[in-house]
Amino acid sequence: MRKNSEGQVLLVVVLTMIVALTVGLSIAARIVTELKLSKQNEESQRAFQAAESGIQQTLVRQSDIGTLNAPIELDNNAAFSTTYVTDSGQAIVLNNGLDVDQAVGADVWLSDYSPVPSLQFLNPMGGGNPVDITLYWGATNQDECPASGSDTAPAIEVIALIGPISSPTIARNIYESAGCNRISNATAGSTVGGPFTLKGTIFRNSAQMQFGGNPMEDGLIMKVIPIYNSTVIGFQSASVPFPAQGSVVTSTGTSGDTVRKVAYYKSFPQLPLEVFPYSLLSQ
Repeated sequence: MRKNSEGQVLLVVVLTMIVALTVGLSIAARIVTELKLSKQNEESQRAFQAAESGIQQTLVRQSDIGTLNAPIELDNNAAFSTTYVTDSGQAIVLNNGLDVDQAVGADVWLSDYSPVPSLQFLNPMGGGNPVDITLYWGATNQDECPASGSDTAPAIEVIALIGPISSPTIARNIYESAGCNRISNATAGSTVGGPFTLKGTIFRNSAQMQFGGNPMEDGLIMKVIPIYNSTVIGFQSASVPFPAQGSVVTSTGTSGDTVRKVAYYKSFPQLPLEVFPYSLLSQ
């Protein structure tokens, strides 16, 4: 009887030890996981801060800093490397592929930008010859008109300042989304051959830019204004490249095994809308 009692006590002790060990291991595993997550969050913050620091320094220097193989080391055991690319070429996408705000718009430089007023608007695109430019706009889901909300099809108002510099004139047109008929005398967009992809951004509509029935010539700058909805906007030249529109900085921050990448688009200062009088619409 005593042996049975001792056996029962031993069994209870063993079971208690197993339960205690299981609970202990569970708590230890949870603590290790929380410490690991805490370390990952800390490294993620350091990597993000390093990437932001790279953006700031690159905008000041206006050139690449470091490389992925030889990043710039910081005091907090983080590092960064950046690339600095001028936004120009035969294809451009405004805001680096982000929406252009409705009724606010964005500038498209057709001549050289300079912070010095006397040096602005030099070297018009095409050198005085007509330039065939295709306008792209509208995300693929923006196909409803009339409608309200994110799926509303946008129209695009384009107001161009055309040389000579000493006495420029205003040319303007409106480009309506395909299948919409909200604005009289607007140039209809087309979806034939679409959706269209330009520098990684997908567009629903395209239209050949015309002013008075003619391609762009002696253009200095354009104000491009979405109507009815904010939207993505891009342009492609058939021959000559667009002048610089700004710059794209991509910064890669690292801390431990964590990598954070930040992209920043810096456009040139926007000219006030008063420079472009006689806007067709003010919606």
